[in-house]
Amino acid sequence: MEKVYLCLEDGEVVEGVRFGSLRDRCGEVVFTTAMTGYPEGLTDPSFAGQLLVFTYPLIGNYGLPKPVFQALHLLSNFESEHIWASGVIVSSDVETPSHYQMHQTLASWLENQQIPGIAHVDTRALTQKIRDKGVLRGVISSSKKFYWDQNVTTQLVAKVSLPRVIDYVPDKPNGTRLLLIDCGLKHGILRGLLHIGYTVKRIPWDMDPDPYLSNVDGLVCSNGPGDPKDCTKTIAHIKKVLEKNIPFLGVCLGHQLLALAIGADTYKLPYGHRGLNQPCQDVLTKKAYVTSQNHGYAVDRRTIPEGFVEWFINLNDGTNEGIQNPKRRIWSTQFHPEGYPGPFDTKWIFTLLKK
Repeated sequence: MEKVYLCLEDGEVVEGVRFGSLRDRCGEVVFTTAMTGYPEGLTDPSFAGQLLVFTYPLIGNYGLPKPVFQALHLLSNFESEHIWASGVIVSSDVETPSHYQMHQTLASWLENQQIPGIAHVDTRALTQKIRDKGVLRGVISSSKKFYWDQNVTTQLVAKVSLPRVIDYVPDKPNGTRLLLIDCGLKHGILRGLLHIGYTVKRIPWDMDPDPYLSNVDGLVCSNGPGDPKDCTKTIAHIKKVLEKNIPFLGVCLGHQLLALAIGADTYKLPYGHRGLNQPCQDVLTKKAYVTSQNHGYAVDRRTIPEGFVEWFINLNDGTNEGIQNPKRRIWSTQFHPEGYPGPFDTKWIFTLLKK
C-alpha cells in the first residue's frame, strides 16, 4: 500500500494510505458528520474546492450504485454528474463493500473520476483540530510538502453552474412555474420541486433573469460553493427580482445571496456546518427540526434589515438559519429542505411557492 500524506498549512503532516486517484490535490480541509449518503455528498457541488473528512469510520461500506437518470441532466440517486470534492479523507478504505445495488467500490469511483483519497487517518483527531483551529488549507500529496493552488478555491460558482438553460416539466403540473438560478444546484432540490408539481426553468448563476420573469410565478436560488460575496452578478440580479415583488426562495448559498441583496452581511464560520443531523428551530413557532446542511458561511443575524425577520436558528451555536418576509412571499433557509442525503422534516418549505 502506497503511503500518502495530508500536509496542512500549519505544518502538520498526517500520514496515511492512498486510495482512489494517484494525483495530488489541494483544498480546504473540512469535515462532515454524515454516517450515510457519501455518494450524494461527494457529488454535491457545494463541496467544490474542499478536502472532505468523514468522521464516520465506515465510509464506502455499501459501495456506489449505478447512476440513474430521470431527465436531461437530472439524476435520481446522485446530486450531480460527478464528484466535486477535491479529495477524500477517511478512517479506513472499505475493500469489501456489500449492497444489492452496488455497481463499484468507493476507491474505484474515486479513481475513475481522478479524485485522490487518503485512508488510515485518525479522522476524529483531525476533526478536533479543525474545530479548535478552524478550517485549514491542505494538500493530499506523495511528498511531505505543503503547497497551495489558488485556483482551487476561486470562481467556484462559475465552475459548478450548468452553463445553459434547461426546462423541466413534472409528470403532474400544479400550475406554478418557477425560475431556478443554478449556483451549484443539488439535483435533490430539482427533484423536490418537480415532485410537488412545479414547472422549472433552470438558468446559469450569472444569467440575467429579467427576460423570463413575465412567464414565471416565483424564483428559487440554489445552493453552491464558496464565499457568497464573490457572486456579485447573482446578488445584483436578486435585487432586481425583489423590486418586482416576485415570490422568492433561497436555499443555502441562495439564502446568503438573498441576505446580501437586501443589505445584510455574511461571514465565514470557523469550521462550518456539514452533516445530516443539524438541529434548527423556527423562531416564531419554537418547533425544532433536524436538517441536512453543507455550508461554511453564515448570515450575520444582527444585520437583518427592517421588513425581514429571522426565521430559523441553529440550536447548536445560535447562528442564523433562515430569514423571511411572508407578506412579500420571500423566504430563505440555510439548511437543505430536500435532504438528499438527510432528513425530510422541512420539505414542506418548497410548497410555500404554490400559487
